[in-house]
Amino acid sequence: MPEAATDILAPVQPAMSPRTRLLLHGPILPTLLRLAWPNTLVMLAQASVGLIETWWVSHLGNDALAGIALVFPGFMMMTMLSGGAMGGGIASAIARALGGGRQADADALVLHALVINGLLGLGFAALFIGFGPAIYAAMGGEAGSLAAALQYSDVVYAGGLLVWLGNALASVLRGCAAAATWCCPRWP
Repeated sequence: MPEAATDILAPVQPAMSPRTRLLLHGPILPTLLRLAWPNTLVMLAQASVGLIETWWVSHLGNDALAGIALVFPGFMMMTMLSGGAMGGGIASAIARALGGGRQADADALVLHALVINGLLGLGFAALFIGFGPAIYAAMGGEAGSLAAALQYSDVVYAGGLLVWLGNALASVLRGCAAAATWCCPRWP
């Protein structure tokens, strides 16, 4: 077959963005470090907050520590549901809409994600503020530890709506692939 005929039959390769080229062909370790440092800082900050909060509460006594231990599983469940389960769905749906060139669908998904996560945040607040005494008593809370759990729980879940909305917005950024460009503006 003549050379001109093979050129016609060859598939046309779309131009590769510099970011994609770096991910596929760049040096592995520097690329991983550049991508990992924002997540590493967030994880360090979250672990530090947990340790500092525990240290601070330890000065209030055993009942206060036991109260936090009663609230912690529900709060972690809320965090994992809002950031992981719902957040993964939000990021995936928005990424698929944007990848398919459907900007209007992606915009609608953002609005729906905020509404749904807002309702779930209010639902969690109502559940744990309304039924907190029964929930924490069933978990073994009594007397001082139950009272401390209820005080802590009321504050935590009163702000739970912000956790749900914050995780929804973080998931929107992940779905838009904007996290790397926002955290690393010099990223190609």
